[in-house]
Amino acid sequence: MKIAGRFVSEPGFSSLQTAATDGRSLGATVYIYAAVLAPIFVAILITGQLGEFVRLGGIESRWTLWHEAPEWFWTSAILLGRLLSVLLGVVCLYLLYRLGVKLRDRWTGRAAAVGLAVTFGFVESARLINEDIPMLVLLLLTILLCLRYVESGEELTFFAACFTAGLAVAFKLTGGSAVVTIGVAYLLRARRTETARAALARPKLLLGGLAVGVVTITVGFPSVLFGGPGELLTRITHTSGQKTTLPGGVAAGIEFWLLRGYLSAFGLPLVVGVLTGVALTVRQSLSDAEGFDDRLLLVATPVVVTLAVFAQWRYVRVHHLLPTLPPLLLLSALGASHLNRDSRGVRVALVVLLVTSATFSAVGTVQMATDPRDEGTDWLRTNTEPGDTVEVYENSIADVSAVHGRPLQHYSYRENNATYNSSLVLDERAYTAWMVGMPERQPEYIQLTGGELQYVTPGHPDREQYPRRAAYVQALLRGEYNYTVVAQFGKRGSDRSLTERILWAGVQPEPESRESTVIILARNDTVEESHQT
Repeated sequence: MKIAGRFVSEPGFSSLQTAATDGRSLGATVYIYAAVLAPIFVAILITGQLGEFVRLGGIESRWTLWHEAPEWFWTSAILLGRLLSVLLGVVCLYLLYRLGVKLRDRWTGRAAAVGLAVTFGFVESARLINEDIPMLVLLLLTILLCLRYVESGEELTFFAACFTAGLAVAFKLTGGSAVVTIGVAYLLRARRTETARAALARPKLLLGGLAVGVVTITVGFPSVLFGGPGELLTRITHTSGQKTTLPGGVAAGIEFWLLRGYLSAFGLPLVVGVLTGVALTVRQSLSDAEGFDDRLLLVATPVVVTLAVFAQWRYVRVHHLLPTLPPLLLLSALGASHLNRDSRGVRVALVVLLVTSATFSAVGTVQMATDPRDEGTDWLRTNTEPGDTVEVYENSIADVSAVHGRPLQHYSYRENNATYNSSLVLDERAYTAWMVGMPERQPEYIQLTGGELQYVTPGHPDREQYPRRAAYVQALLRGEYNYTVVAQFGKRGSDRSLTERILWAGVQPEPESRESTVIILARNDTVEESHQT
């Protein structure tokens, strides 16, 4: 909306450049959003409301934009966005099926696709409107194209793989494993020719593929297209720096986060099934009388590359592991295909694995449909007046309960540069001072979410890093500021040990996109007035 609004109000390259480079580097997800919003803007144009929406394009604050745009606009955008994301998820399933057929047979393809369909980490991502699923589509398509290139040696197929890999990177940097997969495919193809040394030295193919990839990444990143390569460098250094320095909420090594992530994505039964299947694939490949099938390296490369990168990080989430889920399921299905499928025991084991995984995924899906933020929004709509002040401490309106048309009181900052170099990021003392200065503002209501409760969670890094915030939240919850908890949705954070957290992750899905807790406190005199009325 920002790009479209500024361009319509002031047509020209400079307006596009300003909109694309003012703030966080924009990736190819912008084009997904454009596809989602296109039919809505057509309807706006037909109904003669274009002028109103051009004005909205100039609003920099997401908080203001949420309230200024009509509610039907957001509802339509979310419905269309989720529909597109689900369709792309179906494409992922089909591509995984085709990979299984290409490597072995239809049973393998179906087993891998069904396994992905009941994988909660994939189901949750397919529900969201972001870069994860588009990147996964392009990664799987790149692997499929690499398989075809290794078998045929066609230059056009190689260039097509370079295009899809570049687009995968433009959607999300973790799609970079697709680029390495192309390199592996190039080496495997050279190995299959009689003149391997000559096949390696193909400057036309290499330079052509490099050019295709660079152009695709440049066009895929609007910020790079209009702002130059420095925008991409900023995005890369910021992302890598953040993940290698910031803790993820629990003082634990990366092995904890990886194990917890896979258990949360697959569920315990499917993790066991995947490990067993991959082990069978490795054993069969090493003992195959016909020799090792080097095509398996194309499937394994995204897993190896992604995990090698994550080994340098402080923490990972389930969505970070998404590029590795389909390849692992495919390798597992390849191993299972060697089993005696006519055996009753094998059939029973596969059915049990499917049912338990589907149940795990279904429970997680139900949890996503009952977000505490939605419950908090309903409570605020029913129990507060339009003129009441509701104070929040999150920095994005997407993270709080918000009634459309009723602005919230929040810390004011220049949002366009908040991701990288604003005072909010580089020096958080001003934000802390504003937060603990609440008694001067005396809002009628205060809303706390899981982010604020981290300050009072034993063992959480934020508790030690922000002692003033921790003391403030503790005192607020104890009633020392003349406020009372009037509503609570979701569950407060637990003090489970690392082992308990890992075990729990495999049996109880916890959607990352779901807010854990929303607590609403009311000023005591506000509570008394509501009781009198």
